[in-house]
This record gives sequence, structure tokens and C-alpha cells, in this order.
Amino acid sequence: MLPTVVQVYAIHNTLIVQFDDGKIVQWDAGPLRKLGGVFARLRDDAIFFNELTVLNGTVAWSRDFDPEHCLDLDPLRIYYAGQDITAIASD
Repeated sequence: MLPTVVQVYAIHNTLIVQFDDGKIVQWDAGPLRKLGGVFARLRDDAIFFNELTVLNGTVAWSRDFDPEHCLDLDPLRIYYAGQDITAIASD
């Protein structure tokens, strides 16, 4: 089963991501924001915070919610590399 993102929000450089199985992870997006290429636009706080969304079951940045014009992340990477905070977030 591929985990599907149902909700995401950002605090500073950290993404809080909830999946369809109830798992909630904290994922450090700081290194991502330092990358060049297609990720360079995420250095702009306005884009990083205001265009952050869930699109096609994963974390994405999109101005117009068009899957063809978005920057999205692999949900498996976030699911397994993120710090599981499900117990903390559920209290």
C-alpha cells in the first residue's frame, strides 16, 4: 500500500504531514530548500508557505493546483524518513 498524504502544514522549515493510515510525521524541509534546480523556488518563503498543498496524495507546491505545473515530493520518502510524531500529535 502506498501511503497517501491527507494533510500538510509548515512551521519554519518543518513539514507536519498526516497520512491516510493516521501516521503523522515531522519532516525537515531545510535541506530541500537549500537545493538548486527546480527546488530553488522553495527558498522564497511566500512560495514555500503559501503554495504548500496536498495534490495527488502527496506534499506539493502549486499555484494553480494543476498536476502538470507543480513541484511534488515522494510520499514514501516523507513517510519513512520523517520523525513519527503520531503519539505526540494525538494527545
